[in-house]
This record gives sequence, C-alpha cells and structure tokens, in this order.
Amino acid sequence: MNWEDKTEVKKGNIGELIVNDYLKSKGFIVYEPVTDKAHGFDRLVSKGKEKFIIVEIKTKAKRNKYPDTGIDYRHYLEYKTISKKHNLPVWLFFVDEMLGEVYGENLEILEKPNSYEYNGMNFSYPLVKTYTNSKIIYFYQPIMKKISTLTELQIEEIKQYSTRKYNYV
Repeated sequence: MNWEDKTEVKKGNIGELIVNDYLKSKGFIVYEPVTDKAHGFDRLVSKGKEKFIIVEIKTKAKRNKYPDTGIDYRHYLEYKTISKKHNLPVWLFFVDEMLGEVYGENLEILEKPNSYEYNGMNFSYPLVKTYTNSKIIYFYQPIMKKISTLTELQIEEIKQYSTRKYNYV
C-alpha cells in the first residue's frame, strides 16, 4: 500500500493543513518534509531567522474516559533526542475531532511530572502504558493551550477517517 493511501495518513494530512494555517496566521514560516515516507517530525517553523521550533501534529481525539491524550513512546524518545541534539523546542499539537478543538503545548511542559485532580479523581502525568503492540505516553490534556475551534466541515472530514474502535462520550 502506498504511504499516502493509508487511512491514518489521510486523517493526519487534514490536521496538518489546519495547524499549518494556524501557524502561518501567527507569522510563522512553515517548513515541511517533501517525501511520501515516514519522516522525523511534521514541521519545522520559524519566526524570522532567530526562533525555530519543531512541530509534531497528531490528528486524534483525547481518550474517552481519561483527561489525557498521548503519542507513541518511541516517537516521544525520538523527539527528545532531536530536541536535545539540535537545541530546539518541540511542540505537540492535537487536532481533536471529538472535542472540536486544536490544542497543544511545549513538550518540556507536558513531560514535567505532576498530579492533577479531575472529576474528583487524582491523575499523575506523564503516564506511560504498555499495550500488546505498543507503548504510549499520555499527557494531561487540560493543561494544553486551546489553539482553535474546528468547523463542522473539518470535524466531519476528519471523522470519515476515524479508526477508533469505540464511541466517543
């Protein structure tokens, strides 16, 4: 199967375009990989020639029963390595079709250990969970900055590529 034909790539492309538009509206110059293969990160953005930021964009809804969202732990380690080696901050953006929002935060802030109360329950983040075929690192979604609200058209476009195996509450 061709890379661009994968469902998750099509869904991700929609989210990347939404975040690109946001970044451009804030005066950033957006650099993106020109390849039809997996790449180290989604975007490199700059303001002028002084400030550069690595941007990673995930088009996915937060978890249903928990106040968090996550990424593949292996990718997290890769972003950390790139950030440290090149002394560049990494920002994670989440395009969430179920909340109808785009939110994000600097990885340095997300990875600071902390406990949060949510609906009378205590949660400690970041949280690393090992599953049968993967390891995911979860971050507390309410501390992320709301970037924008998705339009109904954007939500429907993203939902057509959803691979979630359960309904969103």
